[in-house]
Amino acid sequence: MRGRVILRIPTQSRDDCEALVNSLRVDEAGLPRGLASSIWCDGDVMVYELNFDVNGNKLLSVYNTLDDLIRNVKAVLNSLSRIK
Repeated sequence: MRGRVILRIPTQSRDDCEALVNSLRVDEAGLPRGLASSIWCDGDVMVYELNFDVNGNKLLSVYNTLDDLIRNVKAVLNSLSRIK
């Protein structure tokens, strides 16, 4: 199964977006086989792209990768809001 998921997550500023991307990039190394991701800022919007080419029994890896990302995004954004 092949596919692509693109998430666009608005932040308060370009600086917040860059802090978010830099925090998340660490977890993007070593993704499971068949998954490739990119993460960047488009102004103050974080863009995450996940491309996958996996067997049906490995589709859970796609879900788990997205679940981890969303959980980490929430944690970083909560931290940023407390700093301000």
